[in-house]
Amino acid sequence: MCACVLFPQVVTSSCEQLFLPQPALMASFLWCISAFGFLCRSTAQDPVFLQIWSQNEQRQGLPSLASPPSAPKMEGKYQVLIPKPTRHASGADVFHLTQQILEALKEAAKAAGGETWKIVNAQFFSRLSSLPSLESSSVERSDFRVDFLHQIDEPTATSLREHPRDRTEAYSLNVTQHDILIAARSSWALANAMATLYQLVSVQVTDGAHVSMSIPGCPHYIEDQPGFVHRGVLLDVSRQWYSVPWIKVLIAALSEFKINVLHLHLTDTASWPVEIEGYPEMTQALSYRDINGNPLTYSRSDIREMVEFARVRGVSILPEIDGPMHAPALAAALNLTVAATVNFSLPQFAYEPPPGTWNISSLRAMQFVRTALEQAEEDFFTAPFLHVGGDEPTAASLCVLLDEPLREFCWEQCTSTSVKGCGAVPKKPKEAKSGVTWWFPEYLNAKVQDYFDSVTPSPAKIPRAIWSGAVTDMGVEVPPTDLKHKSALQLWTFPSSSSTSQSISEADCQKYDLIQSAATYPQDGSTYGWLYMDCGSGANWIDMGPNYWCPRASWAALYSLNATQGYGDGLTTSRCQEAFLGAEMALWSEVGGMGNGMALIFPRAAAFAERMWSNPPALTAEQMTGGQPPESYWQSHLRDAMARLNQVVANFELLHLGVSHLQPEFCRVHPEYCNTYTKGFYEESEA
Repeated sequence: MCACVLFPQVVTSSCEQLFLPQPALMASFLWCISAFGFLCRSTAQDPVFLQIWSQNEQRQGLPSLASPPSAPKMEGKYQVLIPKPTRHASGADVFHLTQQILEALKEAAKAAGGETWKIVNAQFFSRLSSLPSLESSSVERSDFRVDFLHQIDEPTATSLREHPRDRTEAYSLNVTQHDILIAARSSWALANAMATLYQLVSVQVTDGAHVSMSIPGCPHYIEDQPGFVHRGVLLDVSRQWYSVPWIKVLIAALSEFKINVLHLHLTDTASWPVEIEGYPEMTQALSYRDINGNPLTYSRSDIREMVEFARVRGVSILPEIDGPMHAPALAAALNLTVAATVNFSLPQFAYEPPPGTWNISSLRAMQFVRTALEQAEEDFFTAPFLHVGGDEPTAASLCVLLDEPLREFCWEQCTSTSVKGCGAVPKKPKEAKSGVTWWFPEYLNAKVQDYFDSVTPSPAKIPRAIWSGAVTDMGVEVPPTDLKHKSALQLWTFPSSSSTSQSISEADCQKYDLIQSAATYPQDGSTYGWLYMDCGSGANWIDMGPNYWCPRASWAALYSLNATQGYGDGLTTSRCQEAFLGAEMALWSEVGGMGNGMALIFPRAAAFAERMWSNPPALTAEQMTGGQPPESYWQSHLRDAMARLNQVVANFELLHLGVSHLQPEFCRVHPEYCNTYTKGFYEESEA
């Protein structure tokens, strides 16, 4: 498999020549990074091209390679720790790694068992695999010791499905001139320990062939554990399709920063890319296609391969099959969706195009969704939850489920979501005037409840997750399970104090765990971005304004803001605070794709990772006036974090992975001069 990105820049590192069938791309020079997947550059002076190939190379008319292109030599790597360990003592020595010491690490890992070696290889050696051999050393270190202090058992069906609250992720790591000692009692913990060991390493490559590797600041004594058990990134693969190799690139990058959940929003109104056994017509009719007409899909083997790739890197993949809204709009041709086809692409029927709603009245449609969820529950064998969607209901898209004459009356009345009686509410307001039909509590909420009762697999193997709006807006009850742990509500909105939206109550927290994913963070009626990475791009199909519906989420907001805040007094109670598992940042692929996805995610995901793992003192919405943290927080936390994030960016650059920059290169090298301008900005704002 290889996913290749073709850039117009000339490549000077070692390359292999690959001749593609397109004339404009002939004689393109390509390079691949074995540690993260395959990324390729082109010397052609054409615009940026993206060419994907996978196991379907012959089907797509691309040449099959006998072996993958040779990997480039890593240009180097800076030592940088993000997230900060819970406890870390270090010294002033530099420990030089030799080939003999690396071999000792490899042999110790293999001796500790197959599971240990798989994880050590994935999280450490594979990241360095493109390097030439280390410079030889005349110093033999027969006394050097590498020890994995705990046996990691081979995974079982039970351990693979271990709930996040039950997983052991804590580890300790000692690195001295004489030994490397690693104490990790689970595969998740060992993946974290090896990510830290990799971050401690500094690499220099001279003349493209001479490699020196060291660990500055020795000795290092680290004891570490996460502040939150759920630290996730959501990737929408329905609005845009991402290749399996690209997703592996993302997984490998996320795992370095101890992000432990990749939430795949698999399906939506736009497309259905997941192959479901017994229903080949779904991907044939509803998946995107490449320029040659080949479907862009994920097979069951693709999914299982990604899940295992992620598992040995400490990452679980969480699947989401959305519904009853956010069903594939074009599925109406297959008699699976109603009312919300492409012919109904109006704001009355959905918040963005195209609308789509499952035909809740159809046994065939409900059986298909149930089958899709059962397959997801089986194939995503490390998933902490089975996500069933449940967000953004509109009356008009559900009206068709009613019998006449109610159906026509509903459509006539609900020409907009703002029409009184047409908004989603769990109960009819006490002050409701007579003569006004409140469609959701009187008719539609029961239909939505029927959907979740019909499609949820039983008996459940893992807890459910659902967008919080299904509960707060429609009064849905997630079907109960006999499992030890609760289902989860994922919070995607952070309403202002003037909002009429129902807030999470203490009773909700008794029934459900919570995952924070709020798109915006309110401040005196205005909002600025928090956990949505697409925010900040404007002039699209929804709004010609600068931000279309939410402004850009800054790295400082991702780093600074308390993940357990929300609207309503209920969330402040100890029960609700204890219900928080963690949070997810989200790339909804409205403006993101394989060409810019990494830049939208990083380095902001590294800032988010420190918030969720290290959990430093946090700010409230009120303290982040207009999105700007107070000067004291800049001095105590953000200044150091920015310096380390600049190093993270530099490391991505050294791997030729394009991510966003926070400052000019001068400021990375000389932060002391750039920080004086930040100080001046605070002085001006306080004047």
